[in-house]
Amino acid sequence: MPTGKIKEEIYLRASLCKRRKPRSIWLSKLAKQMIQEWVDYRKSHNWATTFNNTYQGLNPLSKLVLNNRARSYSMKRKTRINQAGEQVDYQACDVLELMIRNIYQRCGLKGCSSHTGRRSYGSNMNAQGIELNAIQRALGHSEPSMSLEYIDISETQLCQAAQLAL
Repeated sequence: MPTGKIKEEIYLRASLCKRRKPRSIWLSKLAKQMIQEWVDYRKSHNWATTFNNTYQGLNPLSKLVLNNRARSYSMKRKTRINQAGEQVDYQACDVLELMIRNIYQRCGLKGCSSHTGRRSYGSNMNAQGIELNAIQRALGHSEPSMSLEYIDISETQLCQAAQLAL
């Protein structure tokens, strides 16, 4: 924000989303801390900075995430077929997706992608007892059934359910 405060919520316009539906992403305290560390790193390297104090000295016209040359990542037009059989175009950054996959792989997590984080997000909310309609809204899904596909039930939850059923 112009004051330098990191927002609680990030808005994604429809053209960036697979379903061509705008979404909001709510940031946790840890996510905001990580973004602040990235902002501090950018400032220490003078990547897209200004002499102005607004936006913590970052150029508000620059993208938040920059590559190792301090440039924006390029977006690529992608096409998919939706559930209604219609062709849908959206923009994506394949390079960032590949980077996320590589980070997971270097951590010893095989077969993970950017959606792994979404699955963890939904599963963790479910484990905390958050209602399905809130999880659905947080994930940006129109139908609860879609959110259920993102939720993994842990062994602990199954044991607790079994104990309650006795």
